[in-house]
Amino acid sequence: MIEAISIRNIALIDELDLELSPGLNIFTGETGAGKSVILKSIGLVLGERTSPDIVREGTDTASVEIGVVPSISLPSMMDTDDTLVLSRQISANGRSRCRINGELANLKRLKELGALLVDIHGQHEHQSLFRTETHLELLDDFGETDKEREQVSTQYHRLLDLQRELDSLLHTLRTSEREKELLEFEVKELAAANLQEGEEEELTAEISILDNAEQLYESANLVYEQLDGEGDSAIGTLGSGGSASVLESLRDSAKTIAKLTEVDTSLLELCERLESSLYELEDISSQIREYAETVEFNPARLAEVTDRLELISKFKRRYGNTISEMIEYHADAERKLSDLEIGSEKIDELQLQIREMELTVRELCITLSEKRKKVAGRLSALVEKELQELGMEKAEFYTEVQPIEDENGLLLIDGKRYAFRENGMDKVEFLIAPNIGSELRPLARIASGGEISRVMLALKTVLIKVDNIPTVLFDEIDSGIGGKIADVVGKKLKELSQSAQVICITHLPQIARFADRHFLVEKDVVGESTLISAKSLTDAERVTEIARMHGGQETEVGLAHARELLNG
Repeated sequence: MIEAISIRNIALIDELDLELSPGLNIFTGETGAGKSVILKSIGLVLGERTSPDIVREGTDTASVEIGVVPSISLPSMMDTDDTLVLSRQISANGRSRCRINGELANLKRLKELGALLVDIHGQHEHQSLFRTETHLELLDDFGETDKEREQVSTQYHRLLDLQRELDSLLHTLRTSEREKELLEFEVKELAAANLQEGEEEELTAEISILDNAEQLYESANLVYEQLDGEGDSAIGTLGSGGSASVLESLRDSAKTIAKLTEVDTSLLELCERLESSLYELEDISSQIREYAETVEFNPARLAEVTDRLELISKFKRRYGNTISEMIEYHADAERKLSDLEIGSEKIDELQLQIREMELTVRELCITLSEKRKKVAGRLSALVEKELQELGMEKAEFYTEVQPIEDENGLLLIDGKRYAFRENGMDKVEFLIAPNIGSELRPLARIASGGEISRVMLALKTVLIKVDNIPTVLFDEIDSGIGGKIADVVGKKLKELSQSAQVICITHLPQIARFADRHFLVEKDVVGESTLISAKSLTDAERVTEIARMHGGQETEVGLAHARELLNG
């Protein structure tokens, strides 16, 4: 609800600060006193259009600020448990600056937030009930169609998911014939190659051995002959012919030192060390001989390994820098090829699921639409009853529920195609014929401001439990009414104010008497300027104002009648 209003330099207002009641706020005053200027100011801070001439003559800027205590869920970036402050400054050159809680905001954002907080009736711009997109939501909330609508919404999103999957698959198949041929070739080639982790390193080491087999054999054999050769061997080439091998000489030395230990035991350690060295060298000699025997002179294997390494090098240019990357590429190519190969089967499966789901949503939409039509009849009857009580006895109100025809629509019913949306297949619009002989027309085409306000009051009264806008503002609601009907309007406003804050301009005492807070608006000459002022009336001042509204003069009879009205 609006807690406070602060207006500066708007039209004939110099400075005006008002605190509002959470219930029924009534503004009264002589015709032309400036009551509508105050309501216009509220509209400005809620994002309505304006022009530079709204700025009071002789000043550079005008501003309006309202403090709102949120009683509804707001967009997360605006959520607050404290007072929400909306302000707008308009300069004489036409520029406008908006703020929300002190932070600059664009006009669109201010307007969107304002539409959640206040409904203004008497001007078309800010009336939520004139926006046909809200009618379906209000009807569903009023008729409690949550279950049916949720079912439709769930199936709608499932159907969208299936359709997106099908479209993606069809697109993939249409554009992937060449890709399929390439994948088949790559998978076949990589499968035939049968690449193995670590293979390249092993082959590189093997080719090094094969390339140097002769040198390896000769060198290993030479080492063996030097260590333990017989007679004229390679070792002989290093010294005199026929000399003993290293191991043979060491064996003789070991025998000699062993005999010496019999004489001098201090040589035992040296004897043991020599014997240990001898055993080690004998083992080396044995292993080098075995190695020499394993060295293979195999030109065929050398050619085979060379070819394999060349293949790996060629594959690196196509499939990855390492064998691990190439193996991963192979697996991915197989998956893609598998997806392509099962694509046709998947398409058939998806198309079947979509056809089955279309039948399901068709029945759900028909069920929801039929329920809406029943609810629409009940809503129309209730609104018509309210209109009759508000003095529009001949008015006809109709809630139109109409499936949206669409030649490309998803739903086929009785040979016609209809659109399918998250909220079903219907569009809903409130229509009214205010007088006998009038055609049913959209609410926005009602010409009379008084009729507009009374229709809105009737709708608000019926829909108050589901229409969550916390503040309702009525201008011209008493146009063309009086007497008993005025009293009914006042009672309806009072009743509405139990669920929402109501701000209303009126010229009728029968309505003003129901105010929780009564403001008097006056236009006075101050110096050389004419200024608009407003103040909250005391109980005594209310008696005087009600008397003025009733008869124009403060007579004892008028004052008594005013007290009677206020106490009635």
